[in-house]
Parts: sequence; structure tokens; C-alpha cells
Amino acid sequence: MSSGDWTGYYDGQGDREPRDLLLQALRSFEAEGRVGVAVDLGAGQGFETAELLRRGWEVLAIDAQEEGIRRLRERVPDEHADRLRTLVSPMQVPELPRADLVHASFSLPFCPPQAFPDLWERIRSALTPGGRIVGELFGDRDSWASDPDMTFHDASAARARFDGLELESFVEEEEDGEAFSGPKHWHVFHVIARRPLR
Repeated sequence: MSSGDWTGYYDGQGDREPRDLLLQALRSFEAEGRVGVAVDLGAGQGFETAELLRRGWEVLAIDAQEEGIRRLRERVPDEHADRLRTLVSPMQVPELPRADLVHASFSLPFCPPQAFPDLWERIRSALTPGGRIVGELFGDRDSWASDPDMTFHDASAARARFDGLELESFVEEEEDGEAFSGPKHWHVFHVIARRPLR
């Protein structure tokens, strides 16, 4: 999408709640008494980043759209701002810090296929023991799967991405619905995966 399209997308989101998948993972962290460092890849205008900060996390929020980062910074209260770092960049470019949580809500499919393996390895390498990856991969029956600049997986390949990690949740969703661009067939894997402690 162009920068104008992203602005329209942000406007269309209104003031939505943080996504349930992140909240599910955060409940697990809280049950462990754990708060730490999070990376929010494709943070957009910051609904999930703001929730992480509210719960005491330190967050590096990365997004390719300057408008998204601007809105994110406006969303964050002053008392949380010292725990927020932001970076305007495509997600596949920067090195990632050690992190207890890497969150990527519907953003990973927008990484070009040729860059995805390196990005994925850096995500996995960034995770601390007990750290979690939370986010979505798009399936090969998604209506956008013909886009050569996006990354898609069949079910077995999606699961294989998490080999060596503990799959705490792996939900495959396939349905007709709406996207910002109009009607769409969604094929999505919603995943929470944890790096073992040892």
C-alpha cells in the first residue's frame, strides 16, 4: 500500500482494542511473573505497543510508515514514553535486540519472500529463554497469495517455522471477509510460540 493507503487504513481502525492474541500471551507472562523487553514489528499506530507499555514492558516499535510511528507516539502517555523506542524502517532491515517478546500482528506476510528467511532467523535468535513469538503468518490459500512481494505458507511450512519452539497456540483460520481494500479470502495462522528455558 502507498503511504496514503496506510493513512486511510489507520483512520479506518478507529480506536480499536489490542488484539486478543497478544492479550493471551501477556496473561501467560503475567502468570510467570514476567515483564521484560518487547519488539513490536509492524507496530502501525501502536495499539499493542501502548498496551505493552501500560503493563510495564520496554518496547522497541518498528514500522515502515512514518505516519504510523507518529500516531503511536501521540498515543503513548508521557509517563510511559521513557520505556518506548521507535524506528521507522522496513521490518527486515534492523538488527533486533534481545527480547522476551517479539510481536508481529499481521505484519510478517508483508516481508518480501527473499528477505523472510533472514528476518525469521533474527527473530528466533533475538528471543530470550522463555521468550515468545506472537503473531500471524498468511496461508497459501489467502486471496493475496499471488502477490510476489509477500510471504505465504502452507500449513506444514507454517508449523515448521516453529521447530524447536513450544507451540502454545496454533490456530488456522480460513474464511471470506473484508480487508481495508475490500472483500478478501483470509487464510491465516495465529501463533504463540515459546522458546524453551533450556
